Amino acid sequence: MIMEHSEKFKKRFLELIDDLDCKKSEIPKLLNVDYNVFIKITEFGVIPKPVILIRIADYFNTSVEYLLGRTDNAYFFKAENKTSFLNRYQLLKSENKMTDYAVAQKLHVTTSYTTNWKNKNYTPSIVNLIELSEIFKVSIDYLLGRTDDKTPYN
Repeated sequence: MIMEHSEKFKKRFLELIDDLDCKKSEIPKLLNVDYNVFIKITEFGVIPKPVILIRIADYFNTSVEYLLGRTDNAYFFKAENKTSFLNRYQLLKSENKMTDYAVAQKLHVTTSYTTNWKNKNYTPSIVNLIELSEIFKVSIDYLLGRTDDKTPYN
């Protein structure tokens, strides 16, 4: 499995945890992340799986886009009723009149990869989430069902 690294993410994460009033050793438990994941983030800027990114963003009440350093706007308007990635993906495909095949071609993956999102309830990798947000011209947080604001971050 290829792990994505980002100095922007590492820097933003370190800034956010620096504001916490606790010992460094307590932070993984506070964020509900594995200690090894915490070390990989703080030492190497490894971007964790989307489910962990969401957990961290939820804790800090910020967007995944802000956490990744894709925007400097810390403001985040949380959806009143979260929805799943799959529901948003289906909605966006429908609104853009796209098939799984068309999405797969844009992502340079097989159609079976995109159908696994439906059949096995998988969430795509962060790289594919970024690409999907650009294809559909929405924020990653909208795509993940964390906000109802479709506006992509600048």
